Amino acid sequence: MEKINERNNFLYLTVALLVLLLALPLLQTFRGGMVHWITQALIFLTLLVTYASLNFGRWWRGFVGLILLLMVCSTLLREFGTLHSSGLIHLFLVLVFFSSVCYAAGRRVLLSGDIDSNKIIGGIAVYLLLGLLWSMLYLITIELLPGAFDGIVAGAWEDNFFDAVYFSFVTLTTLGYGDITPTQPLSKALAYLQAITGTFYMAVVVASLIGARFRSGND
Repeated sequence: MEKINERNNFLYLTVALLVLLLALPLLQTFRGGMVHWITQALIFLTLLVTYASLNFGRWWRGFVGLILLLMVCSTLLREFGTLHSSGLIHLFLVLVFFSSVCYAAGRRVLLSGDIDSNKIIGGIAVYLLLGLLWSMLYLITIELLPGAFDGIVAGAWEDNFFDAVYFSFVTLTTLGYGDITPTQPLSKALAYLQAITGTFYMAVVVASLIGARFRSGND
């Protein structure tokens, strides 16, 4: 397999995100036992691949590396310590990670240079990252407001991760099946902001591709 470089890095990132999303429904059928640890391990491995595939400078790598280290510490404190809020801390750290990656990757995909196949794949990766980013926001909301959603029972965030991801992507694509519904002002606001973001992102991506095609046609 070809080494990770600037011509294929978004491919590795997209594959890692897709593996995570496809593994979640399989884990959902085996609640309890080691699923708690497997879910955390899958997320951490996805973040490691993200860290390895994207290189936006030394300071960015240092910041992301620090986030990963803090995530490991929060997990250990939660499992073997007495810090009961470490689950919320862990979610916040994952949120910061996805936010920083989404911002950096979005700038690279949409605002720099010509459009090539790697950047098109990067556009898909950013879309998937937006869905996961909002999943973290929903899980944090559930931690703070246990009755924020009808259809999701408050509990360990690992148990609700699949449902949060499902609701996030259903909202991002504006499908709105209605099996999970926000009930609090905060969760409602997050839902409509995500729907706006998803629609706006697709418009920006299409405009960028058309603009790149138009420029290449004039060269």
